[in-house]
Amino acid sequence: MKKIVVSKEEQEGTVQFTFRFKALGQLLDDEDPTPLPEKELTEEAEDAIAGHLDECWVSKPASLVIELPEKDLPDTSSSLIDAVRHHFGFRVDDLTHDLKIARREGTYSLILMLGNIAFLLLFVAYVVKNEIPIESIKVAIIIAFLTIMNWATIWDTYEHFVYDYRNLARRRRIFRKITKIPVTIRGY
Repeated sequence: MKKIVVSKEEQEGTVQFTFRFKALGQLLDDEDPTPLPEKELTEEAEDAIAGHLDECWVSKPASLVIELPEKDLPDTSSSLIDAVRHHFGFRVDDLTHDLKIARREGTYSLILMLGNIAFLLLFVAYVVKNEIPIESIKVAIIIAFLTIMNWATIWDTYEHFVYDYRNLARRRRIFRKITKIPVTIRGY
């Protein structure tokens, strides 16, 4: 059984996502003592909202409707809307920090990869220049080791930039979008 019921419909080029929460405690973190609008969302709510908005292109217009039981609705829905925007705005800062660290680590991976490639090429050039037989077991082991080391560093660097860094950047764009799109709170 789904804990958060989500529906999606498109109207006039805008995708509207409706999230039905069973209780306010499912949306807002009960353990966070701060008042609205600084109160944090639950991880479950953050993942549901950001995950479903990830279905659409970030540039596609979207809106959010958050449904709560009538008894859980606050006096003013604007404080709850502000809490949603505040939470994702705060998380944008976290992701910006994570991206800076990822960029630095990616640069280190790139430098290691280029160093490993240079080392392999220098070793092969040394073997060829000195006419050392490649069939020699020592040379074959060293070349095999350097090839595996290069494969690992090339794959790690590729994975870092093509998958990990890109996913962090996309998540940050989604969080930024959530801080700007229309949010409606309604009871059921």
